[in-house]
Amino acid sequence: MTNIVIYARYSSEKQTEQSIEGQLRVCHEFAERNNYNIVNEYIDRAMTGTNDHRPAFQQMIEDSTKKEFEFVLVYKLDRFSRSKYDNAIYKHKLQQNGVKVISATESISNTPEGALMEGLLEMFAEMYIKDLSEKVKRGMRESILKGNFIGGRTLFGYSVINKKVVVNEEQAKVVKKVFSDYTNGKSKQEIKKELNRLNIKTNSNSQFSLQSLQNMLSNEKYVGIYKSKLADNDNYYPPIISLDVFKKVQERLRFNKRHSRNKENYLLRGKVYCGICGNIMVGTSGTSKTQAKHCYYACSQKNKFHNCTKKNEKKQDLESKVIDFILKRILEPKTIDYLADQVLKAYEQSLSSDAIKQYEKKIAEIEKEFDKITNQIVKSTNENIIIRLNKQADDLTNEQKVYKNELAKLKLANSIKHTKKDIIDYLNIFIKNSSDSTDAHYQKLIDLFVNAIYVFDDHIHIYFNLFQKQDKIDFDEVKDNEFSCLTEKVTKLSKHEHSGNFL
Repeated sequence: MTNIVIYARYSSEKQTEQSIEGQLRVCHEFAERNNYNIVNEYIDRAMTGTNDHRPAFQQMIEDSTKKEFEFVLVYKLDRFSRSKYDNAIYKHKLQQNGVKVISATESISNTPEGALMEGLLEMFAEMYIKDLSEKVKRGMRESILKGNFIGGRTLFGYSVINKKVVVNEEQAKVVKKVFSDYTNGKSKQEIKKELNRLNIKTNSNSQFSLQSLQNMLSNEKYVGIYKSKLADNDNYYPPIISLDVFKKVQERLRFNKRHSRNKENYLLRGKVYCGICGNIMVGTSGTSKTQAKHCYYACSQKNKFHNCTKKNEKKQDLESKVIDFILKRILEPKTIDYLADQVLKAYEQSLSSDAIKQYEKKIAEIEKEFDKITNQIVKSTNENIIIRLNKQADDLTNEQKVYKNELAKLKLANSIKHTKKDIIDYLNIFIKNSSDSTDAHYQKLIDLFVNAIYVFDDHIHIYFNLFQKQDKIDFDEVKDNEFSCLTEKVTKLSKHEHSGNFL
């Protein structure tokens, strides 16, 4: 069974948006239909999707490094992020950890041009990140060395007071109990049930999960060890757990960890659908009498409920046909020239000066609010009020730091003026490397160009991330659709050959 997590977000300023409960219900129904195992839920309430300053979202990105889930399931794709820049960066990070984003309500992206542009932005993302201002990095490095909190989610068991990480005594009792119980033989499942029975919540105000407990038990910050790419400081987090207890926990975690089997890499996962019932197709495998392993794509409905007649498709055959079609039909000069024009247009629109002005306005608003709080601190003589005001000031400082960092990234992105030739050069990388038979190269091809694939028993419908006004194709339309390949007419072919539809 495929492990997934759900990400849900609700913006309070948009009362017409689907509620968190509604999003979760639809996502759970989707997971049930497609035989997905939900291992965690990440929820941000009253959070905008135009920036990445979302606690649960950041925790999800961090947790993806554990490689314990394969998909992030969202109600709609804009729940993940409305910022194309952040969308590209964080999808790129997830992809590096073997995780993809899928929608419970959109089998085909509602903005095909955005999907293609995001793919290209993912290629640019590493360059942007490497070119971020050294001044910003130096400032964060100095803050770490001084022991000053640099923002982000506060680790359970700690609080931030006057820019310093301090032990939260109430939460620290919980941390010590978790480590003690696990050392004394309790399972993570038993500990989780006990915490949730006592209604103890994580710092994102959600119930504890097996994943959040795993993160806690394996986090060396609890013994006072802090390491980052910028700097190390063993005085950054005050220790809550003794080194001896921590070592015992790590030994038990290693002992209990199941040896992971070599997983087959299904290149089309999340993009291939059954042409008979419209449900997603999942990777599956079996062993023949000769003990040879055979891999297939199977309809999830047939796989779980046995109520679909779709035949299984051999993994290698289906992937080869899709890749061959991409190389022959898309990566040709006429198509690349067309793509470059459209992507350049979308790219310039998404990174406009209006977005920079929005960030600058938000920073200015925070600055005014900070000035008001400073004046209140000066005038107040009540110690408790001063403590609360200082906490508000610290929160505003951290929030402003996030916006300034986002503004720096956006300005940098705007300063790099990509020409049509630049984009053509990027696209030609795929042609140049078309003889590269590695899965990584083929995965990039599929992720960049393929939006969805509907597989029938006698032909395949492939929908690509190209540009037309049509927002979404329903399954009924897929079954009866006329196919065209730009200006070239393509007829339905014999069994397992390709039809193509460029959106």
